[in-house]
Amino acid sequence: MGQSNDNTGGRIGGISLASFLQMLEQERKTCILVVESENRSGRLYFNEGDLIDAECGEDVGQEAVYSLLTWEGPSFRVTEGEDRLQRITLPLAHILLQAATRQDELQADKERKVQPPTSAGPLETAAIRNNPALRRLVETIVSIPEVRHYYLLNRQGKMITQSSKNTKMPDFITYSVVSGIQIRKALQVKGPHRIQLNLENGDMLLVFPGAGMIIGLQLDGKASVSAVTAKLRPILTRQSSSPV
Repeated sequence: MGQSNDNTGGRIGGISLASFLQMLEQERKTCILVVESENRSGRLYFNEGDLIDAECGEDVGQEAVYSLLTWEGPSFRVTEGEDRLQRITLPLAHILLQAATRQDELQADKERKVQPPTSAGPLETAAIRNNPALRRLVETIVSIPEVRHYYLLNRQGKMITQSSKNTKMPDFITYSVVSGIQIRKALQVKGPHRIQLNLENGDMLLVFPGAGMIIGLQLDGKASVSAVTAKLRPILTRQSSSPV
Protein backbone atom coordinates (compact mmCIF):
# COMPACT_ATOMS: atom_id res chain seq x y z
CA MET A 1 0.00 0.00 0.00
CA GLY A 2 1.34 3.40 -0.95
CA GLN A 3 2.25 5.91 1.69
CA SER A 4 1.51 9.62 1.73
CA ASN A 5 4.01 12.29 2.65
CA ASP A 6 1.31 14.14 4.59
CA ASN A 7 1.99 14.42 8.28
CA THR A 8 0.19 17.52 9.40
CA GLY A 9 0.16 18.27 13.10
CA GLY A 10 -2.02 21.36 12.86
CA ARG A 11 -5.79 21.15 13.02
CA ILE A 12 -8.09 21.98 10.13
CA GLY A 13 -11.45 23.64 10.74
CA GLY A 14 -14.07 25.70 8.96
CA ILE A 15 -15.05 22.97 6.48
CA SER A 16 -17.55 20.13 6.78
CA LEU A 17 -16.26 16.61 7.28
CA ALA A 18 -18.13 15.41 4.17
CA SER A 19 -16.45 18.08 2.01
CA PHE A 20 -13.00 17.24 3.39
CA LEU A 21 -13.51 13.52 2.70
CA GLN A 22 -14.44 14.34 -0.90
CA MET A 23 -11.29 16.42 -1.25
CA LEU A 24 -9.11 13.55 -0.02
CA GLU A 25 -10.82 11.22 -2.47
CA GLN A 26 -10.40 13.58 -5.42
CA GLU A 27 -6.71 14.15 -4.60
CA ARG A 28 -6.15 10.37 -4.32
CA LYS A 29 -4.61 10.66 -0.85
CA THR A 30 -3.18 7.82 1.22
CA CYS A 31 -3.44 9.02 4.80
CA ILE A 32 -5.25 8.87 8.13
CA LEU A 33 -7.74 11.63 8.86
CA VAL A 34 -8.02 12.17 12.62
CA VAL A 35 -11.35 13.76 13.55
CA GLU A 36 -11.78 15.47 16.91
CA SER A 37 -14.72 17.12 18.65
CA GLU A 38 -14.78 18.05 22.34
CA ASN A 39 -13.28 15.03 24.13
CA ARG A 40 -13.98 12.58 21.30
CA SER A 41 -11.80 11.41 18.44
CA GLY A 42 -12.08 9.06 15.51
CA ARG A 43 -10.05 8.02 12.49
CA LEU A 44 -10.73 7.50 8.80
CA TYR A 45 -8.24 5.57 6.69
CA PHE A 46 -7.62 6.35 3.01
CA ASN A 47 -5.63 4.42 0.43
CA GLU A 48 -5.06 6.26 -2.86
CA GLY A 49 -8.31 8.16 -2.43
CA ASP A 50 -10.42 5.17 -1.34
CA LEU A 51 -11.94 5.23 2.14
CA ILE A 52 -11.08 1.72 3.36
CA ASP A 53 -11.76 1.81 7.12
CA ALA A 54 -12.79 3.99 10.04
CA GLU A 55 -13.01 3.80 13.81
CA CYS A 56 -15.06 5.81 16.27
CA GLY A 57 -15.39 4.57 19.83
CA GLU A 58 -16.51 0.94 19.58
CA ASP A 59 -17.68 1.34 15.98
CA VAL A 60 -15.54 0.40 12.99
CA GLY A 61 -16.05 0.48 9.23
CA GLN A 62 -19.13 2.16 7.78
CA GLU A 63 -20.90 2.56 11.12
CA ALA A 64 -17.93 4.52 12.42
CA VAL A 65 -18.16 6.84 9.39
CA TYR A 66 -21.86 7.41 10.02
CA SER A 67 -21.12 8.27 13.66
CA LEU A 68 -18.34 10.72 12.76
CA LEU A 69 -20.53 12.49 10.21
CA THR A 70 -23.02 13.40 12.96
CA TRP A 71 -20.45 15.34 15.00
CA GLU A 72 -20.99 19.09 15.14
CA GLY A 73 -18.06 21.39 14.25
CA PRO A 74 -15.23 18.83 14.29
CA SER A 75 -11.60 19.67 13.54
CA PHE A 76 -9.28 17.45 11.50
CA ARG A 77 -5.63 16.66 11.14
CA VAL A 78 -3.99 14.48 8.51
CA THR A 79 -1.29 11.95 9.40
CA GLU A 80 0.69 9.40 7.43
CA GLY A 81 -1.25 6.41 6.06
CA GLU A 82 -0.81 2.85 7.27
CA ASP A 83 -1.40 -0.69 6.07
CA ARG A 84 -5.00 -1.27 7.15
CA LEU A 85 -7.64 -3.98 6.88
CA GLN A 86 -10.27 -2.88 4.35
CA ARG A 87 -13.65 -2.95 6.07
CA ILE A 88 -15.34 -0.42 3.77
CA THR A 89 -16.17 -1.45 0.20
CA LEU A 90 -18.91 1.03 -0.69
CA PRO A 91 -17.96 4.18 -2.65
CA LEU A 92 -17.66 7.35 -0.60
CA ALA A 93 -20.57 8.93 -2.50
CA HIS A 94 -22.87 6.09 -1.44
CA ILE A 95 -21.81 6.38 2.20
CA LEU A 96 -22.38 10.14 2.24
CA LEU A 97 -25.82 9.69 0.72
CA GLN A 98 -26.82 7.05 3.27
CA ALA A 99 -25.51 9.26 6.10
CA ALA A 100 -27.60 12.18 4.85
CA THR A 101 -30.67 9.94 4.59
CA ARG A 102 -30.17 8.64 8.14
CA GLN A 103 -29.81 12.18 9.45
CA ASP A 104 -33.03 13.21 7.73
CA GLU A 105 -34.91 10.25 9.20
CA LEU A 106 -33.60 10.96 12.72
CA GLN A 107 -34.69 14.58 12.42
CA ALA A 108 -38.11 13.51 11.17
CA ASP A 109 -38.50 11.17 14.17
CA LYS A 110 -37.66 14.03 16.56
CA GLU A 111 -40.19 16.31 14.89
CA ARG A 112 -42.91 13.68 15.18
CA LYS A 113 -42.27 13.39 18.93
CA VAL A 114 -42.08 17.12 19.62
CA GLN A 115 -44.68 19.62 18.45
CA PRO A 116 -42.73 22.11 16.31
CA PRO A 117 -43.12 25.83 17.02
CA THR A 118 -45.04 28.00 14.60
CA SER A 119 -42.68 29.21 11.88
CA ALA A 120 -42.77 31.12 8.64
CA GLY A 121 -43.91 29.23 5.56
CA PRO A 122 -41.48 28.28 2.78
CA LEU A 123 -42.24 31.48 0.87
CA GLU A 124 -41.58 33.79 3.82
CA THR A 125 -37.90 33.08 4.39
CA ALA A 126 -35.39 35.90 3.98
CA ALA A 127 -33.75 34.24 0.96
CA ILE A 128 -37.03 34.12 -0.95
CA ARG A 129 -38.97 37.17 0.21
CA ASN A 130 -37.14 39.72 -1.97
CA ASN A 131 -36.28 37.47 -4.91
CA PRO A 132 -39.23 37.10 -7.36
CA ALA A 133 -37.46 34.51 -9.55
CA LEU A 134 -36.59 32.32 -6.56
CA ARG A 135 -40.10 32.75 -5.18
CA ARG A 136 -41.67 31.54 -8.45
CA LEU A 137 -39.36 28.51 -8.44
CA VAL A 138 -40.25 27.55 -4.86
CA GLU A 139 -43.97 28.12 -5.52
CA THR A 140 -43.76 25.69 -8.43
CA ILE A 141 -41.80 23.12 -6.41
CA VAL A 142 -44.13 23.13 -3.39
CA SER A 143 -47.14 22.71 -5.70
CA ILE A 144 -45.87 19.31 -6.85
CA PRO A 145 -47.35 16.63 -4.52
CA GLU A 146 -44.52 14.15 -5.09
CA VAL A 147 -41.87 16.52 -3.67
CA ARG A 148 -40.95 15.68 -0.06
CA HIS A 149 -38.10 18.21 0.27
CA TYR A 150 -36.19 20.67 -1.88
CA TYR A 151 -32.59 21.91 -1.75
CA LEU A 152 -31.55 25.01 -3.73
CA LEU A 153 -27.83 25.77 -4.04
CA ASN A 154 -25.81 28.28 -6.02
CA ARG A 155 -23.28 27.08 -8.61
CA GLN A 156 -20.52 27.04 -5.97
CA GLY A 157 -22.53 24.56 -3.88
CA LYS A 158 -23.55 27.03 -1.18
CA MET A 159 -27.06 26.48 0.15
CA ILE A 160 -29.54 29.22 -0.75
CA THR A 161 -32.61 27.69 0.89
CA GLN A 162 -33.93 24.23 1.70
CA SER A 163 -37.07 22.75 3.20
CA SER A 164 -35.35 20.02 5.20
CA LYS A 165 -33.24 20.37 8.35
CA ASN A 166 -30.80 17.84 6.89
CA THR A 167 -27.51 19.75 6.66
CA LYS A 168 -25.63 16.89 4.98
CA MET A 169 -27.72 16.53 1.81
CA PRO A 170 -26.48 19.77 0.14
CA ASP A 171 -22.89 18.50 0.42
CA PHE A 172 -23.88 15.28 -1.31
CA ILE A 173 -25.82 17.10 -4.03
CA THR A 174 -22.77 19.25 -4.77
CA TYR A 175 -20.57 16.16 -4.84
CA SER A 176 -22.94 14.46 -7.31
CA VAL A 177 -22.83 17.46 -9.66
CA VAL A 178 -19.03 17.75 -9.48
CA SER A 179 -18.67 14.02 -10.20
CA GLY A 180 -21.05 14.35 -13.16
CA ILE A 181 -19.00 17.22 -14.58
CA GLN A 182 -15.78 15.23 -14.20
CA ILE A 183 -17.33 12.27 -16.04
CA ARG A 184 -18.59 14.60 -18.77
CA LYS A 185 -15.12 16.05 -19.29
CA ALA A 186 -13.47 12.63 -19.26
CA LEU A 187 -15.88 11.25 -21.87
CA GLN A 188 -16.13 14.55 -23.78
CA VAL A 189 -19.93 14.44 -23.80
CA LYS A 190 -22.69 16.88 -22.90
CA GLY A 191 -24.71 16.87 -19.69
CA PRO A 192 -25.72 15.61 -17.29
CA HIS A 193 -28.99 17.52 -17.53
CA ARG A 194 -30.28 15.73 -14.45
CA ILE A 195 -29.03 13.19 -11.92
CA GLN A 196 -31.37 10.57 -10.47
CA LEU A 197 -30.48 8.52 -7.38
CA ASN A 198 -32.49 6.07 -5.28
CA LEU A 199 -32.27 6.54 -1.50
CA GLU A 200 -32.17 3.75 1.05
CA ASN A 201 -35.55 4.77 2.52
CA GLY A 202 -37.28 4.34 -0.84
CA ASP A 203 -37.30 8.02 -1.80
CA MET A 204 -35.67 9.37 -4.94
CA LEU A 205 -33.17 12.24 -5.22
CA LEU A 206 -33.49 14.23 -8.45
CA VAL A 207 -30.80 16.85 -9.15
CA PHE A 208 -30.90 19.51 -11.87
CA PRO A 209 -27.42 21.12 -12.32
CA GLY A 210 -28.70 24.23 -14.10
CA ALA A 211 -26.79 27.28 -15.30
CA GLY A 212 -28.25 29.55 -12.61
CA MET A 213 -28.37 27.19 -9.63
CA ILE A 214 -28.39 23.56 -8.54
CA ILE A 215 -31.85 22.19 -7.69
CA GLY A 216 -32.19 19.02 -5.62
CA LEU A 217 -35.59 17.42 -5.09
CA GLN A 218 -36.31 14.54 -2.72
CA LEU A 219 -39.28 12.74 -4.26
CA ASP A 220 -41.67 10.00 -3.32
CA GLY A 221 -40.12 6.78 -4.65
CA LYS A 222 -43.19 6.16 -6.82
CA ALA A 223 -43.05 9.60 -8.44
CA SER A 224 -42.78 9.90 -12.21
CA VAL A 225 -39.55 11.74 -13.02
CA SER A 226 -40.84 12.77 -16.44
CA ALA A 227 -44.04 14.19 -14.90
CA VAL A 228 -42.13 16.15 -12.26
CA THR A 229 -39.69 17.44 -14.88
CA ALA A 230 -42.55 18.50 -17.13
CA LYS A 231 -44.09 20.57 -14.32
CA LEU A 232 -40.73 22.24 -13.66
CA ARG A 233 -39.67 22.76 -17.28
CA PRO A 234 -41.16 26.27 -17.78
CA ILE A 235 -39.56 27.65 -14.63
CA LEU A 236 -36.27 25.77 -15.26
CA THR A 237 -36.05 27.29 -18.73
CA ARG A 238 -36.34 30.80 -17.28
CA GLN A 239 -33.94 29.90 -14.47
CA SER A 240 -31.18 28.75 -16.84
CA SER A 241 -31.09 32.14 -18.52
CA SER A 242 -31.39 34.17 -15.32
CA PRO A 243 -28.97 33.14 -12.54
CA VAL A 244 -30.11 33.68 -8.98
